[in-house]
Amino acid sequence: MKPSRRLTLRFVSYFTVFYLLIILGFIVSLLFFAFFINARVGDNIHTMTSYEIENDAVVKDGDSVRIADYLVERAAENLGQLYLINQSMDIVDYTGDTCELCGLADSEILSLERSGMHTWKLPKYYLLFLPTSLVQPLFDETYSVWQKQEDIPADLLQRLKDNTATIELYNERWKRVEVIGESYKLLDKPELFEENYDIFEQEELIQSATLADETTLVVRMPNPAYKPFEEPFNKAMLLFVAIFFGSHIILLIGVIFLSIGISRQFVRPLVYVISRIEQLAQFDYRKLSDKKVHHQKTGKLKRKFKLFQPVDESLNHLSDRLASNERQIKQSEQLREEWITGLSHDLKTPLSSIYGYSTMLASGDYEWTNDEMRAFAKTMQEKATYMDALIQDLTYTYQLKNKAIKLEKVSLALNTWLLQFADNQVCVHVYGDVILDADELLLKRILDNLITNAKKYTPIDTKVSVEAQNTQEGVMLTIADQGPGIPQKELDNLFERYYRGTNTTDDATGTGLGLAITKQLIDLHDGTIRVSSDARGTVFVVKFSYEQ
Repeated sequence: MKPSRRLTLRFVSYFTVFYLLIILGFIVSLLFFAFFINARVGDNIHTMTSYEIENDAVVKDGDSVRIADYLVERAAENLGQLYLINQSMDIVDYTGDTCELCGLADSEILSLERSGMHTWKLPKYYLLFLPTSLVQPLFDETYSVWQKQEDIPADLLQRLKDNTATIELYNERWKRVEVIGESYKLLDKPELFEENYDIFEQEELIQSATLADETTLVVRMPNPAYKPFEEPFNKAMLLFVAIFFGSHIILLIGVIFLSIGISRQFVRPLVYVISRIEQLAQFDYRKLSDKKVHHQKTGKLKRKFKLFQPVDESLNHLSDRLASNERQIKQSEQLREEWITGLSHDLKTPLSSIYGYSTMLASGDYEWTNDEMRAFAKTMQEKATYMDALIQDLTYTYQLKNKAIKLEKVSLALNTWLLQFADNQVCVHVYGDVILDADELLLKRILDNLITNAKKYTPIDTKVSVEAQNTQEGVMLTIADQGPGIPQKELDNLFERYYRGTNTTDDATGTGLGLAITKQLIDLHDGTIRVSSDARGTVFVVKFSYEQ
């Protein structure tokens, strides 16, 4: 991984963890808030809609149906019963221990009115919620005893005690005159007329009746289902705020320490990197050792700065590369001077011949025969042809360098296509069905250059082998000769433009640019060329990768 990406990843990971902690803290606070509220606030059954429960309210058990378990629990929580009634007004299922509606006629069920009743229409069924009052049985029994002016039975007193209930008597002026059981705060008369369908918002269950003497008999008891929303909501909000700000204080402390750690881990290496860059800018390629960043004995980066190891290695590599480039520049300048000298020589030699023969032909001191003039003209033509080929090859190399040559690839079956190069000296071998996508004209020039070069520098009685085969990476062409080999110095510069060990006085058939052009044409095909040579001969290996 690149140092820049690793550095970016480190910073991103730090701040991602930081923001994830913030988000996690916020989510935990919200979840805690929600659980806190949900555990302390009841789920009002009257807010339930038919659309909400139509798909899962009724559960089929074989041939029978029943009310879903979650609705059974919800009905009990709301101090009531649920009745599942079909379209024929038959009670299919109910919750609770007793069936209050069983045995009633259809008309009686339809005319039933009770505070807090609720009905939901379901596919093929109706769901009826019938609230049950825990205080009603106590009140009915108390009212009957009070009407008869009898003493309250012991078992009734015990049930009142078990339910923490109380019997209160208010006179016509609404003054409490008698209390039996627990003593609660004075009841306001308007509270008798309050009707709240949300059982969880009723702190007390109250039942009352006005007696003949205009006194009011009241039975009260705490509501076991009392779960008001406002009180736990306020507590939850305070808790949420405390957790939220507490977590942010912890995060702030964490950010401070994180910033200190980042400063120590990143600033010091950056100072070292800047100093190395300044050193390179002064053309000083020596390795720099910082005692605060490197180990004194090993010279390697300290463990906490390992993130910058690729940067340090890149700087060392850059230093070595710059030093190498400086040496190569000097060597290139020397090669360029040699190249210009050789090119000047190769242009000057044919020009000298052309100039000399033209001067001889233009001279009036001697009368040349037709045969002599044709010989002069032939020599001048050969030199001019050589110069034209040299100029064309130079132009072609620069066109290739500037990517001005466009490929026109076709599929070539090398089994037959390579046979055009076979002759008495060249042997062609193709292993298997080898298909190569390449520009036919340019590929022909590549092989012409390599085969001509092999034939040129090998004895006539030796063979030049041309082979083609498929490999895992692509198509491989091999051109091998049995010549005397190429010296290592020339082998290193074999594909340089206009590098050769001969001159026009030795052989005017080449321009010295053939292998340079060959390398550029292979590069244009996204291929590679490799050469090896020894006393047994020279082998050129050309590889073309398969099309993606």
